[in-house]
Amino acid sequence: MKRMLHIVGGMYPGGLENFIMNINRNLNHEQVVFDVIVHSIREGDYTEEIKKLGGKVYLAPRKSRHPIGNFFAIKRIVRENHYETVIRHSDNAFPVVDLLAAKLGGAKRRIYQSHSSSSSHVLLHRFFRTWMSGVVTDRFACSENAGKWMYGKRSFTVVKNAIDISDNLYHAEVREKTRKEWKLDDKIVYSHVGIYMPAKNHEFLIRFFAQIVKKQENAVLLLIGEGGLREQMEEEIRKLKLQDSVFLTGIRSDVPDLLQMTDVFLFPSIYEGLPLSVIEAQAAGLKCLISDAITKEVIVTNLVTQMSLSQGEEAWADRAIELSSPYQRKDTGKEIADAGYDVRTLAQWYAAL
Repeated sequence: MKRMLHIVGGMYPGGLENFIMNINRNLNHEQVVFDVIVHSIREGDYTEEIKKLGGKVYLAPRKSRHPIGNFFAIKRIVRENHYETVIRHSDNAFPVVDLLAAKLGGAKRRIYQSHSSSSSHVLLHRFFRTWMSGVVTDRFACSENAGKWMYGKRSFTVVKNAIDISDNLYHAEVREKTRKEWKLDDKIVYSHVGIYMPAKNHEFLIRFFAQIVKKQENAVLLLIGEGGLREQMEEEIRKLKLQDSVFLTGIRSDVPDLLQMTDVFLFPSIYEGLPLSVIEAQAAGLKCLISDAITKEVIVTNLVTQMSLSQGEEAWADRAIELSSPYQRKDTGKEIADAGYDVRTLAQWYAAL
């Protein structure tokens, strides 16, 4: 059995973290085990599940407070546990120093994996990107845009954000049951899955949903996720008097069920790598309204409509209402698998690294 070490900020549920766990749950753990270095452990994260799957979770000092201690902790963990393969997941190039520590700790294969097509602090990103040639042995990215952002003109391998298709497929009985549990039988349900952070554009989403409610009184919005901007979004909801129409669900373990009861999935991000939640929504047979800033690689069915954010709140509201007209949900499993988003296939690929 071989052990593969992943380095991330934390394993609190989010797109990047869900990607790692989707693969981890589908590995043959007699052949390969995922271990993780994190910089924070919080209630509700994946720490206990990783341990149940046979993995180890190492807590390194926070880089922002103890950069030198963080560097030497990674080096020590890699050296003492004889890790051959280390993967650093990130949306920017700053953490390439983690793979330098892994190199000094003896890791022969040092993989960088890009999960976004942009980030803040562009100049710092470009500076640290110049370090990669002497440190990184393999360059992975979740999409073409994410690869070009992270590696510039250097070559890279696209590793798609795969999902467990069977967990997400549409089932009418689940939809009916979930809508009854939430007392939303007579509602038009819109939903969004994502961390409260600037890139996800929650403020625009809430504002154009306010326009939807003016024209569609029985509309409700599920905001599924957590993050640093939650309080700010709660204030926006109060300001627009949407408290009875918007549900902030927090982190949920039953996201597939919530997608079943949804009518339209909304995703107006400013930038993304390749959002898993849009793939999951398509697997659930949902019509999706997403921004045209998101790579077209995420469109694997005819259920997705892209719009420019510059078209404004009212245009987005009108298009969302059009998409909410009753439609027949279909089984999209084959389309998702044929497009390369089957996590079981990806897990086999990772095991062979």
